[in-house]
Amino acid sequence: MWSGDSSSASALAEAHRVLRPGGRLVAAEPDWGTLAVDHPDPALARAFTRHLTDRVVRNPLIGRQLPRPAERCGLAVRAVTPVPALFRDVRDADRVLGLRRNTERAVAAGYLTREQAGEWLDHLAHGPFLAAVTVFVATAEKPGPGAVGAPR
Repeated sequence: MWSGDSSSASALAEAHRVLRPGGRLVAAEPDWGTLAVDHPDPALARAFTRHLTDRVVRNPLIGRQLPRPAERCGLAVRAVTPVPALFRDVRDADRVLGLRRNTERAVAAGYLTREQAGEWLDHLAHGPFLAAVTVFVATAEKPGPGAVGAPR
């Protein structure tokens, strides 16, 4: 829902419009800049993450940016909670992160060589696997009578 573009601003404005005073909105988005994939060659992990943040995800930092547009549209951000999404199974991670698909794209875009991609994927498939990304959960409230902390 939150891509950081004008449609996201419209969605937040609509949420502000339909919420009653004191009504809450909870939004969660990953921050792809925090993606960490364990690999013996950290440069390959950085190249993969850089490809995702440069070329694949429209706004890779939207997770950390959630409070700003919410406040701009008149919502009071009450809490922002970072939640780590941790993967130990490479198959689960591949379904969410598109490891194989995005490695091929990284080769095509020049972020990795074919040899580096083979080394990257071979370790991911056969070595111990660990990857994590932070998801930011923002809780916002429409201010006014009935809102938390409002005068009675």
